[in-house]
Amino acid sequence: MVMSAKLRVLVADDHEECRWAIVRLLRVEFEVVAAVADGSKLIDAAMSLLPDVIVSDIHMPLLTGMEAMEDLCRKGCDIPFVLVSTANSGVEDYIKRGAMAFVNKTDLGHDLLTAVYSAAFGNVCVSRNAAGKRPNTLRFA
Repeated sequence: MVMSAKLRVLVADDHEECRWAIVRLLRVEFEVVAAVADGSKLIDAAMSLLPDVIVSDIHMPLLTGMEAMEDLCRKGCDIPFVLVSTANSGVEDYIKRGAMAFVNKTDLGHDLLTAVYSAAFGNVCVSRNAAGKRPNTLRFA
């Protein structure tokens, strides 16, 4: 039986504890190619490493996750983004502007892996608390 390669994921979060918690969660299923602390480093890492998916905090120094995503798109680097945040405001706008998934940070342990897989395969995913649903549901659009 031939094993397929793991999806390659880039992580960006300005809070060190959160960044490393995300990395630990993702390493279970994916290859984490880098973990950076701001939007500028996110762009540099994405351009050089070309990951399959980017997991990014929305609010970071230098560039927000959305600004980094839009800058990468302008540069022709169309990598699916999973945005994470403690706030649920603006979720619909993030998806309309091109993010493939949104995970509230309270849902990371339950929904982050699903969101990364969904984004990698072109499906929109919003975590349970961000979608205002019961704890065992996700909304896929």
